[in-house]
Amino acid sequence: MYWIGIFFLFSTFLYAQRAPLIIEQIHPKVFVHTTFNTFNGKQYAANGMYLVTKKGIVLFDTPWDNSQYQPILDSIQLRHHLPVIAVFASHSHEDRAGGFAFYNQIGIPTYATKETNAILKTNNKAVATHEIELGKTYKIGGERFVIEYFGKGHTADNTVVWLPKYQILNGGCLVKSTEATDLGYIGEADVNAWLNTIQKIMHHHPKIKLVIAGHDNWKTQGHLEHTLQLLKQN
Repeated sequence: MYWIGIFFLFSTFLYAQRAPLIIEQIHPKVFVHTTFNTFNGKQYAANGMYLVTKKGIVLFDTPWDNSQYQPILDSIQLRHHLPVIAVFASHSHEDRAGGFAFYNQIGIPTYATKETNAILKTNNKAVATHEIELGKTYKIGGERFVIEYFGKGHTADNTVVWLPKYQILNGGCLVKSTEATDLGYIGEADVNAWLNTIQKIMHHHPKIKLVIAGHDNWKTQGHLEHTLQLLKQN
């Protein structure tokens, strides 16, 4: 299994001091980006991912902290000498699609599903410039990825990202960290469907090497199984 490489910090703060942007390598071509924000008076980490291709960087989910929309681009350029060429959001919430207005304005193509765009439009939020084709194998610069929808859960529109070459699943908010003690925000959730959705993912991808949970510590194993436990307890 690929495991954690070196930290790449945009600032000089240590992780314990809550750097505003943390980038960690899990494979030469795959990195996790983490930013922070506050929900119900408590600070949480939000994890996204990016894929390094020969043509540029594909960013999955925008930073949760809007002060990091530009710094993440700068950090990526500094590290890889490549620009971000596309931004995909796994669902409509601020920790996933909040940066669409910024990235649209500077000309980076943004992607969301038809349902996510409809939700964003209803809420008077910036929509993606391109519509995701669910189940399609996107091929960019020698790399491949698939945006998959297995059903409702955290939201009606939550998707996951599958990297078939590396067997890595970016679960977004659909997948809870093993550190989570509850399901978090469920104001738009379908808890009954959520359990079935997680089971579908596990059946469809029986040999996942790494799952990235949407919030908090993603480095442990067993996120999908723990999510099932939380759902059964609810």
